[in-house]
Amino acid sequence: MINTDFTIARIDTFHLALSDQPSYWEDYKGKGGDAAGARFEFRDGWRTVYPLTVETYLIRVELTDGSIGWGEGNCPIGPEVACLVAESVQQPMVLGREFEGAVQLWDFLYDAQRGRGYASGYWLDSMAAIDIAVYDALGRREGVPVAAMLCEKPRTQLPVYLSGLRRRTREERLEDLKRWLDTGLTGVKLFVDGDLDSGSAEVEFLQAGVGDGVDQWMVDTLWMVSPEHGPEARRRYGEMGCRWLECPLEPEDLAGHRELLTHPGAPIALGEHFRTHFQTEPWFETPRALDVFQPDIGRTGFSDGLRQLAQARASGVPTTPHMGNGLGPFQAATLHFAAACGDELLQEYQAGLAARATLVGSTAWTYDDGIFRIPQTPGLGVEVDEQALARYVVR
Repeated sequence: MINTDFTIARIDTFHLALSDQPSYWEDYKGKGGDAAGARFEFRDGWRTVYPLTVETYLIRVELTDGSIGWGEGNCPIGPEVACLVAESVQQPMVLGREFEGAVQLWDFLYDAQRGRGYASGYWLDSMAAIDIAVYDALGRREGVPVAAMLCEKPRTQLPVYLSGLRRRTREERLEDLKRWLDTGLTGVKLFVDGDLDSGSAEVEFLQAGVGDGVDQWMVDTLWMVSPEHGPEARRRYGEMGCRWLECPLEPEDLAGHRELLTHPGAPIALGEHFRTHFQTEPWFETPRALDVFQPDIGRTGFSDGLRQLAQARASGVPTTPHMGNGLGPFQAATLHFAAACGDELLQEYQAGLAARATLVGSTAWTYDDGIFRIPQTPGLGVEVDEQALARYVVR
């Protein structure tokens, strides 16, 4: 029996900027758009802002019994805000308070601000990172991997798909895909915009270039398909054999996604923008508004991520976690959660981000022949090197 009782003694936060590393998009279609100062990038035709330098934050939690855990949230824009919230506001609320499990801590912090409307955003981002750190600390203390705390029989191997081909030209993206297929990958997700002609041309070009080398194709339109073009996008990408169409309409458009599911074509995948089960509940209700669920554990944490997973299972929707921006602790948290999900879908593999996982420490999981292998080491299986960490800390 795993003891999950704990009391927090201290919370430390670290805002990191990886200035010597490629940006999230690397060289995808070249640099475009207007840069806001030297920190953010608005790409031509895209509505979402991205950092010019990969930024993230780590949270270190120390329990009163001396156990230490590390967490990381997915907050690439202004992670110093999440740091401030966690260390200056949430820490005084929880220090010295006894909790019977991480879920009780998550509920306590959510209740503390729910009456003031803090139901998403940075308040939830810092909660997620603290939640991950607590699970890591408890796993280390109890001598079990986090995945074993999430379900009775976690998977130990996760077949993956490559997420994005971050090269300037279509020809370069094809060559990049061929290199990755040589490593054993059998699936790939392409990032396109709301222009169906250019998006379908990209898929057709790459499909022709690799023949039968890819078993599963996915397309992510980054919320840029208009409602009037949604049915055509679903039909067209479905006819091209895409396993799913990800993030088609605006993320708030529940009614639009429900209507879109009445049309034939590629399954609709989404979920990375949600923080809580309160937000996801109506999307799973009949008539539901998605076919594939992609929670981001750097925004939900484990505690509420499990609630959302239960909602998905109850509605018959398969789950595969989103793998966004982050270093070792975030990536490890995503993989441990994926180990608790079903095996119907491939797991996202952000190649560029995976390469950065060991910049501030070591990781126990491995990638080989298109498969992530989850370690049986206690906690997340990540060891943070605080000397290496100091190189990237923003002071």
